[in-house]
Amino acid sequence: MRRIRRRQFLSASAALLLDSALEARTGGGMPKIGYLLQNAMAEPPTRERQAFLDGLVDYGYFPGRNVELIYRSAQGESEFMDSLARELVALQPDVIVVSGEPALLAAKRATSRIPIVMLALGDPVGVGAVASVARPGGNVTGVAFLSSELAPKRLQLAVECLPGARRLAIVWNRRNTNSQAEARAVQAAAPKLGLTVESFGATSGAELALALDRIAARKPDFAYVSFDAGITAANRTVIAEFGLRNRVPIVSGWHLLTEAGGLMSYAPQIPAMYRRSAYYVHRILKGARPADLPIEMPTKVDLVLNQGTAAAIDVVIPRDMLLRADRVID
Repeated sequence: MRRIRRRQFLSASAALLLDSALEARTGGGMPKIGYLLQNAMAEPPTRERQAFLDGLVDYGYFPGRNVELIYRSAQGESEFMDSLARELVALQPDVIVVSGEPALLAAKRATSRIPIVMLALGDPVGVGAVASVARPGGNVTGVAFLSSELAPKRLQLAVECLPGARRLAIVWNRRNTNSQAEARAVQAAAPKLGLTVESFGATSGAELALALDRIAARKPDFAYVSFDAGITAANRTVIAEFGLRNRVPIVSGWHLLTEAGGLMSYAPQIPAMYRRSAYYVHRILKGARPADLPIEMPTKVDLVLNQGTAAAIDVVIPRDMLLRADRVID
């Protein structure tokens, strides 16, 4: 009992010391973290946002107690992102965290002074947000990964799982630079695996629905859905249900899409990236400059298979692939 009380006392003392340090840094008030995202805000929080909140707690930040969180969401409408970013900047947060490419670029256009932390972004160099991964420069840093670099491996795994596959459909976001790059990587790798490709770009949920209707009419052997924190993330259930209904295996760089009913994903754990982003917020609130914080890339990539979906669409996943998978969803 005495040991538990001592541990609780030390934990409380550490939190009080952090509270005092934060108050000294911000002139007596709580530091403010702006949170800018394209998709609609979900309550309770999505697994990704909850992972970020858990990460803040890891470093002693408790929203509403010793740090203030200010949310701005475009509710899936990217055309409002710039005005929301300017609105957030006007509130003078100490740091802005961003989810997705549109949010990052809007925040960067709105301020060159306030630090910006990426929660999980594909290719920040390619979109022009930073000078390099090792030396970001400017006011942007955080956690990122290159989904396009993993595209050839995803195709290889798809062909291994679907050995008779010859025709492939790609679904991608025409307004997302990373999604474009991934679609190009798929198109370049496909012929080497004996695949012919048909491309279906979309810029909204409505266009995505039309693209899925066209894919259903073409009857491809499988569909590859590019990484996009906007359209495809918001419509993952729609995409998964389309695949089940039309017996089209869905392959992607989103474990969330596989959990929703896609067949396969090969990707890093996005929630872990969100949680790790809290470290960057912590460093910045303690005085570090974004330009001096190298961008972190995940080192582990997981293969996730949905056995339930495979059974529903009459796909037999090879046994050795099931054994190699990091996770199999029944």
